[in-house]
Amino acid sequence: MGMEVCMRGAFLFLFFLKASGWAQDAAESAPALAASATLSGYVSTGYRWGPGTGNFAYGLSGSTSRANAFSLDVVALSLHRPMENWLLDSGYRVDLWLGPDASDLNTAANETTGDGVELRQAYLDLRFALVNPLITGETTSLDLRIGTFNSIVGFESPDHNANAHYTRSWGYTIQPTVHTGLLAFFPGTGRPGVDPLYEWDSRYQIALGVANTNDPRINGTPANADRKTLLAGFMWEFPEALGPLRGSRFSLGYVNGRARTGSDPIQNLSLGLGLLPNSEKWNLSLTHDSRILPGTGNDDSVFGLYVGRTLSDELTLSVRGEVYQEGAKLYSSESATEQSDGQGLTLTLNYKIWENVISRLEYRWDNTEDPINGRHNNQGFHLNFIYEF
Repeated sequence: MGMEVCMRGAFLFLFFLKASGWAQDAAESAPALAASATLSGYVSTGYRWGPGTGNFAYGLSGSTSRANAFSLDVVALSLHRPMENWLLDSGYRVDLWLGPDASDLNTAANETTGDGVELRQAYLDLRFALVNPLITGETTSLDLRIGTFNSIVGFESPDHNANAHYTRSWGYTIQPTVHTGLLAFFPGTGRPGVDPLYEWDSRYQIALGVANTNDPRINGTPANADRKTLLAGFMWEFPEALGPLRGSRFSLGYVNGRARTGSDPIQNLSLGLGLLPNSEKWNLSLTHDSRILPGTGNDDSVFGLYVGRTLSDELTLSVRGEVYQEGAKLYSSESATEQSDGQGLTLTLNYKIWENVISRLEYRWDNTEDPINGRHNNQGFHLNFIYEF
């Protein structure tokens, strides 16, 4: 089994390299293409240590099999050709995960418990011009994303290198991660190479879409295939008239659909407010995530505070505080009688020693009102190195 997985990983890696070369050759032979595909990615490794016994009992800091041990988390590969034409254009992205964390994505039909290879996301982008810039003097377009893509809810990304912290937030545990379907953005992004899901040029952006389910299984469908999952998002940048709040960004994401199993609808709501303090050395974000299920007492909600402080050109400090109310089992391997509300605090130092390397030292503390897996408190220290290429 291990040899088969390695061979699969090696074959796919070579395919990525070959495909990148084909794309570059095509760009050289067809000048009409604004950009060729690029291959990028990262390698994430870590070490986890927890004082006492029962380390990482809540499952967010890494499984107990990785407690007090070195770990290879994931090797991520991405083949990407972004859209760069302001009028009519197309692009694509294919992300692949190799390693122990690949099975955490839960995107494949057959999951494995050991080393694996999983498709992280794969989609194509299409841009349609809605007005003639020669007449109006400006460009307005509609962007479409088709395939398997990141969800529009949530503050943190599945990718290790895209977050300020090594471990996941409690809000992340109740959010959808990826969907398979169709997503539309209006107005489309004007700047070349920018992902419309995260950046936009206008004061606002509306995102509407439909997907098979609210869980990440690619091509998965609910018991009633006619029941689609609806996606809606709204992003707004505060205008100059709001004074100190100008330039801050508010985001709202909403998902309503069903999982592959079960007939109950699941609603996810995500709110975010990114503030811009007067000092460039600070950043501040407030978040709220909720998962709403049928019945009384089944709703989960998480309130988060993210604070970042630049201490020097090489050193940054990130702080994450969370307060959560549990209704439908946030923790892994808990019983129904162990459900409990709680709080979490994460402190992360990021010191840039080498180029292209993220180096983190992280402390995490979680506290619950009632014992979960036999513990009220859980502490963990984490060392994380990520090489980006």
